[in-house]
Amino acid sequence: MTRGNDLLRDALQQLDGWNAAPTHISRTLTIDDSQHADLTERIKIFADALELRPRVRRHDGRTEIALNRDEGVTLSEIKFAARVEDAYQHIAGVTGVTGGPGDPHKEANTGALRAWWNRRVKPQPHDPAE
Repeated sequence: MTRGNDLLRDALQQLDGWNAAPTHISRTLTIDDSQHADLTERIKIFADALELRPRVRRHDGRTEIALNRDEGVTLSEIKFAARVEDAYQHIAGVTGVTGGPGDPHKEANTGALRAWWNRRVKPQPHDPAE
């Protein structure tokens, strides 16, 4: 992760199930083939909007999503992860926490991420001398 490492790490922790390293974030979801197709289409839209190139693959009934950036994970990757979580919850019908830490359908609670982010990022007052 790059500048604001603590802030970015805290933001990513609001999204359960995402794994992070300094230059990589990833998530594995257990969804069926039609859900995978729907999610993949949405991921393409999110990635294009944020100018990211995630790797999405289907393996053993799971969808694996990974983003690698040599220059480090930034807020764009965190935004991408939050959008993917929202789409996943909608597609898979996830409406709440359904199990423990190993449950692949555990809610990520991206609404909590938004609330957390809004508390952390405060608008800077405008300096009239500028």
